[in-house]
Amino acid sequence: MAETETTRNPAAGKSIAALPAWLWLSLLTIFLWGAWGLQSKIIAERISPWMNQVLFSLGLLPPVVWMLFSKNLRTGVSLPKGGAYAFVTGVLGGTGNIAFIASMGVGAKAAIVVPFVGLAPLVTVILARTVLKEKITRAQVAGLALALVAIYLLSI
Repeated sequence: MAETETTRNPAAGKSIAALPAWLWLSLLTIFLWGAWGLQSKIIAERISPWMNQVLFSLGLLPPVVWMLFSKNLRTGVSLPKGGAYAFVTGVLGGTGNIAFIASMGVGAKAAIVVPFVGLAPLVTVILARTVLKEKITRAQVAGLALALVAIYLLSI
C-alpha cells in the first residue's frame, strides 16, 4: 500500500484519511503500550511479577487464536529459523516483563519507570550497529542523547 493512500480501519469500518498504515498502527501501539504501562503499576501492587507473567501469557491467547486464522501465518523465508528467533524474542520479552513489573513493585513511580525502560531502543541501536553492522547517523545519536536528557528531566 502506498503511503499516501487512505488506510482502512477494518475494526471501525471507516477510513483513516491521509494516514499511512504504519503510522496509525504505531499510534495504536503507543496508546496500547501506554495503557499497559499504567496497568503494570496497578498490577505490581496486587500480584507478584511471576503471577503477572503467567496471567499475561494467558492474556495472549485471544490474539493468538485470531492470528491462527490469518492467511499470513505461514509466510516468511525461513520458518524454522524465524520461529527460533521468535521464541528467543518471547523469552527475552517475558523476562523483561517480569523485571519491569518487579521494578514497579518495589516502589518505583510508573511515570519514571515506563519512560526509562522506554530507552530499550538504545540497546537495539547499539546491537544493530555491532551485530548487524548498521550505520548510525549523527541525527540518530543526537536523538538518543536527547532521550537520555528527557529521562533525566522526567526523574527530577
